[in-house]
Amino acid sequence: MKFPALLLATTLSLAAAPPEWSVWRGPGSNGIYDHETTWSHNWPENGPKVLWTAKIHLGYSGIAVSDGKAYTLGNLEGDDLLQCLNATTGETVWSKNYPQDLIPKYNPGGPNAPPIIEGKWLYTFSKQGLVSSWDKATGDLRWTTDLTTKAKAPMPTWGFSSAPVIVGDRLFLNANESGVALDKNTGSLLWNSAPTSCGYAAAVPLTFRDQDALAIFGHKAMHLVSQTDGKVLWQVAWPTRYGENSADPQIIDGKLYLSSWWDEGAALFDLEKDPSEPLWTNKEFQNHINPPVLFEDALYGFDGPVHKKKVKSFLRCIDAKTGKTLWSHPDLRGSLILSNGKLIILTDDGSVIIAKATREGFQELKRHDSLGNRTWAPPVLHQGHLYLRDADGTATCLDLTKR
Repeated sequence: MKFPALLLATTLSLAAAPPEWSVWRGPGSNGIYDHETTWSHNWPENGPKVLWTAKIHLGYSGIAVSDGKAYTLGNLEGDDLLQCLNATTGETVWSKNYPQDLIPKYNPGGPNAPPIIEGKWLYTFSKQGLVSSWDKATGDLRWTTDLTTKAKAPMPTWGFSSAPVIVGDRLFLNANESGVALDKNTGSLLWNSAPTSCGYAAAVPLTFRDQDALAIFGHKAMHLVSQTDGKVLWQVAWPTRYGENSADPQIIDGKLYLSSWWDEGAALFDLEKDPSEPLWTNKEFQNHINPPVLFEDALYGFDGPVHKKKVKSFLRCIDAKTGKTLWSHPDLRGSLILSNGKLIILTDDGSVIIAKATREGFQELKRHDSLGNRTWAPPVLHQGHLYLRDADGTATCLDLTKR
């Protein structure tokens, strides 16, 4: 979709490759999985078939799937453990460990950021700032860069969390005030920003005023920066308690969508106009960790914290053009993805819910419970299989293929 002055970038360097869950939130990095057509919610009353479960140890890292393998991270006895599993059986193909502290803080701790894959290489970003590239077939280490020393980047309150993002030969990370860029082949630092605490969301590539840019959701502000040199091109102040800007920004019809918890709410900005005047705001749509998905000009996502049971939470649908709340369903929190007009919801306490994506109200189609504890990472749908993980260290693969 083209715009006169703003063009949504072709996301990441996997755009020409067959769709695989090897980048954050799917091939479009937007949580939309419409290429997945072999799955169905018509499972038996006792639930979908569990293909396998595997012990992956403590952490919140998501799962990447590529060439019949599933990759994720956990922490075991003071080491981060990068694990390659057979995607069909769950059996360990290889694992690599390296020293990293657990750092529990109001949660069990462990790695936050998901691995991503481009070609034969797998990339990881640890809670304490180690960025590494690995051979996805063997687990051999290609390079590693410590951002706390190389970029002077201080670890934020809950540890580094953003998914690595690759465009061309550059690897982008949410670190320091407005991002960091590394050479994806060597790990060398290409550009840096002021050494201060960062946000937790992934960088979002876009084209802004004919320049290749990134949306970096920082500790106190939203920055659009040049992919080439990190120069700030546009910004808006967005201070949040504890700097907890975690949900990825989104580009909607050439506009920039932001949302945070801590009573900040959501807003939509026209990037060609004054950033102090959003097109709309909505205090009822406070996305905490996971961003919403867009379907037919409506946003579907969670309002409220993923971790505080005593604070009310809702699944809400809002009009993306006006910001008006269309409907709310109480007592749901977690993450969700979209596939062919259906929401695949993973609640924070391990329930998988399939619901129709409609502006008319919440319409649950199917549900299956008891799949984990603190399931904060979004599910991954690949070739009809749904991959899940919980913070306590269990990965599960469900067979949702049509029968």
